[in-house]
Amino acid sequence: MKIHKKILTHYLSCTSPVDKEGYLFKKKERNATYQRRWFVLKGNLLFYQERPADRHLLGVIVLEGCAVRRSESDGQFAFSLIFEGPGLKTYRFLAVDRSSQESWKPNSNMALVNPVTATPSVPSHSHRPAFSPLRSSQQQRRNAYVTPLNGPAPLYGEWPLVGLDPLEEFSKLHDYYGQEVKKAREEWLKSRQAKEEEALIDLG
Repeated sequence: MKIHKKILTHYLSCTSPVDKEGYLFKKKERNATYQRRWFVLKGNLLFYQERPADRHLLGVIVLEGCAVRRSESDGQFAFSLIFEGPGLKTYRFLAVDRSSQESWKPNSNMALVNPVTATPSVPSHSHRPAFSPLRSSQQQRRNAYVTPLNGPAPLYGEWPLVGLDPLEEFSKLHDYYGQEVKKAREEWLKSRQAKEEEALIDLG
């Protein structure tokens, strides 16, 4: 699924409700370093950019079918967004303190993120609370993907496996939040048309 970068930018900046926003450190895959990024959660989309109100989007993560779990082996206030399934990624983050880490819990702010059930490998004597119960991966919808902003769409065979046609599955996801994106696009087109009409009047 490809969405024009300008539409995503407009959707991020429009008046639709923001579920959660704040700074987090996002771990890079290549050199395992953390970079400070500004994150904005709107519905089922997690936007990230270098700073607040920055017009340049660095990426958008579709949160369908993920779970949030602490990963303190990566740091005291670290947690991960986990998408279970062949070829799916895990995104690692680091909060500045415990309250910031707790504020990204799926049962409060990430309400649209599907939890998963606890795995048998978790020791019963563990005293650290989990972000959410873990559910078996067989029950999860596995169609999460980072929306590319500048690169080409992935090949058909590179979409995550979901047990169904990936294009059909993403079509369902698009329907889920497509109305808001459509509204944002209409607002953007109206504002652009108004500017063009104003320019024509000025030229007259």
